[in-house]
Amino acid sequence: MKKQWKRLLIAALTSTAVFLLTWHWYHQGEEKFQRDENEKPLAYIGKVVEDIQRRPATRLLWQLVNTGEPLYNGEAIRTSSLGEVRILFADSDRYLDLEPDSLIVIKKTENAIALDLMEGSLFVNASTTTPEATGLVLNSAEGTVDLSKAAVTLSKGQGQNVEVQVLKGEASVQKSDGTKKSVQSTSQINVLSPPLQKPFFVNGEDIRPVSFRWQGVPTTAAVELWVGSSRKNLTLLQTGSVGDQQAEALLKLGKHYWKLTAKENNQVLAETPIYRVEVAPRYPPTVIYPIAEANLPAYAEKSEVTFRWQKGKEPQDVQLKIGADPEFKNIILDHSFKTEESFIARNLLQGTYYWQITSIYADSETPIKGKIQKLTISPAEQLKAQLAKTLKVQFTMKDLAQQFIEKPQMLLQWTSDSLTEVSGWRLRVHEEGTPEEQGQLFEVPDLKFTVPVSRPGRYIASVEALNKQGYVIGSSTSEPIQLDMKPLPETPNFVPAEGPLQAEADGRVQLTWSLVPNAKQYQLRILKNGQELRSTVYKTTQTALKNLLPGQYDLELISIDMHGRSCADIEKRTLLVPDLSNVRAPAVKRIKVD
Repeated sequence: MKKQWKRLLIAALTSTAVFLLTWHWYHQGEEKFQRDENEKPLAYIGKVVEDIQRRPATRLLWQLVNTGEPLYNGEAIRTSSLGEVRILFADSDRYLDLEPDSLIVIKKTENAIALDLMEGSLFVNASTTTPEATGLVLNSAEGTVDLSKAAVTLSKGQGQNVEVQVLKGEASVQKSDGTKKSVQSTSQINVLSPPLQKPFFVNGEDIRPVSFRWQGVPTTAAVELWVGSSRKNLTLLQTGSVGDQQAEALLKLGKHYWKLTAKENNQVLAETPIYRVEVAPRYPPTVIYPIAEANLPAYAEKSEVTFRWQKGKEPQDVQLKIGADPEFKNIILDHSFKTEESFIARNLLQGTYYWQITSIYADSETPIKGKIQKLTISPAEQLKAQLAKTLKVQFTMKDLAQQFIEKPQMLLQWTSDSLTEVSGWRLRVHEEGTPEEQGQLFEVPDLKFTVPVSRPGRYIASVEALNKQGYVIGSSTSEPIQLDMKPLPETPNFVPAEGPLQAEADGRVQLTWSLVPNAKQYQLRILKNGQELRSTVYKTTQTALKNLLPGQYDLELISIDMHGRSCADIEKRTLLVPDLSNVRAPAVKRIKVD
């Protein structure tokens, strides 16, 4: 009998000890997490490509990260085989680009921010750092590498050694014995082009080969160009002639890895590190007016022509050039604009002109030139004869009631019975109840156009067909378009619909909620004392929770549709986990002794 009670007592003490230790560990981690939230971040997440994961210093699980999230002391960041991320340091304009299949840890030391490259490769740009910025170092097997005044690439494969390639500025290594030495590029080949720290921009409408230029190769050697999609799979793209100092290669848009190898008699004389170049598109301004091959009427000896264009999102200057020949040997006008998107050219005589719109970017020496356009100014009496046949133009949208997801916009489509005679289209859109002249006017080259508007409502749309001379040769009837926002998903409801939810005594609970017809998934948040403990996304309408500690929890449930939009209201309920145990001590039967 005494042995049985002793066993029960040991079991009870053991269970209590485990519970207390679990409770202490949980609240200690929660307090530590709250303290970390009060710390100043070391960096922020910039541009993200594919899935990027982080692991906070006080957590064991990896979490997905998004643009703009802060990074704190001791956090680890890793990328997938297709993932890339830019990390912006909080105290300056420095940044680092983490390449695919890479893992780093960011730490805060007494005088610097330290990077531990566990695997993979990255690019660090700290060459333009202000003097007040915190130091930036790399921990390696040889010692501490000071990166505070350099632009470098770092790569680590098998083993503990980290390969450091200085692209700009200077870096130094401080060994464990206190000695310092400068880190310099060991390559004898000096790369002049493409740029090593920024994208190589090309005209997206007319992609040209990438120019590779170098110095430092003996005139008796030939240079090989190796290109690949990663550092590990470079292939020989082309071999130049002996003495060449440049090469051109047509590369697809995107990121490429490359290196140069100088050989003489099949012996390697010199080789560059493996660099990365991003071939990125830029586009000239969109021409709005005059349309291509326009023939405009002249009502006087000298005419005025309004040139209109639309700039892209990036900051850029626009150059308008007008000449009497397509080679612009005889230039009539050459003018640059900072913010304007139109210009009136005056005193133009009758005749044929050629003009071109060009984008000029401050960070690139190569302008992005648009197509050379042709313009003719003819006497008005020669253009009075219009086509005898009036074209039929009609809208082809199946439904005149449209819905939008985020920004109010509507898609208009149309056609004509003689498309070969049409050189362009003029689309008119105005809000119902307002004068037509207060609406929007668009010059459109295609048979469809997405019209941005300021708000939902009812709009009136019409479209006109234009010939090469800019005359209207057909028009549609005015059609009313009803534009509304697509409804948000409904709010799901827990089952049962009222009262607090009750968990079992062992911390288990089965949660069920109503099905929302247009919901793709549901997000369930579990909170305690205002702090989020868990946030999980489900595709079904039920889940099972277990191992919940005794206490009261707050549950928040939302539905999310296929466009990533959440319901307007949040379903909030209370979950109670009783402070009881359903484990009962075994009954001890009376033992009869003869």
